[in-house]
Amino acid sequence: MIDIHSHILPGVDDGAKNIQESVTMIKNAFKADIKIIVATPHLFNGMFETGIPKRNALVNDLQTIANNIGVRIQIKPGYECYISPEMNRLGEKLFEYTINNNRKYILLELPMQNIPHFVDETLTNIKNLGITPIIAHPERNIAIMNNPKILLGFIEKGYSAQLNAGSILGYYGRRIKDTAKILLKHNYIHVVASDMHSTSLPILPKAFSAISDLIGLNKASRMFNEIPYKIVMGEDFDKEDPIPYISKKGSLIKRIFRI
Repeated sequence: MIDIHSHILPGVDDGAKNIQESVTMIKNAFKADIKIIVATPHLFNGMFETGIPKRNALVNDLQTIANNIGVRIQIKPGYECYISPEMNRLGEKLFEYTINNNRKYILLELPMQNIPHFVDETLTNIKNLGITPIIAHPERNIAIMNNPKILLGFIEKGYSAQLNAGSILGYYGRRIKDTAKILLKHNYIHVVASDMHSTSLPILPKAFSAISDLIGLNKASRMFNEIPYKIVMGEDFDKEDPIPYISKKGSLIKRIFRI
């Protein structure tokens, strides 16, 4: 499996607190058959601001440790960038924040509550640079929970979406799990990742089993293997056609009035 979203670097955000935790996390990932893991520290103005030289040094140090202790896992650089209006002024500097420095894909985090007015312009500007936005854990955004069509709108503009493994397993609550199921069934999700923050055992294998049961083995395998690999390598990938979302409430009204 390939994991494009993790917080394994020590002491830079709310993930691994120290190098010992980082090492435990990569050991656990290797035991869970994860071959490549992207270290994506939060990039958030005023809170988490790990610079590129420091991030690269930490990635290299952790890779060296992994090699020395026989953990055969590749660690790649990335960021989880909190979307903000400031991004509109960064221009080509955004290439430096792409996954594996591939200048092709960038992992973006939306606010948990809503979709601010600047988001559409910011995503458009990023796309116009030739960088494809990957929206991290959209199932946890309240606006998308209330209206999954919002994510469909993003998908139709050529953006991609990454589901957290814990969401489909109910780790964040029933409503997020239900939203995750809706997004998966409607082909609004393209890749699943751990978003691991601690030394708890990786949950990607459990999520793979749950998602395979929900949408089929072939689709699930692409989300955990083929597509994340292509994202890391900076390659294009084919997407399943998104299915228009019709809320149960809307369907009930139509049935009542026989529309």
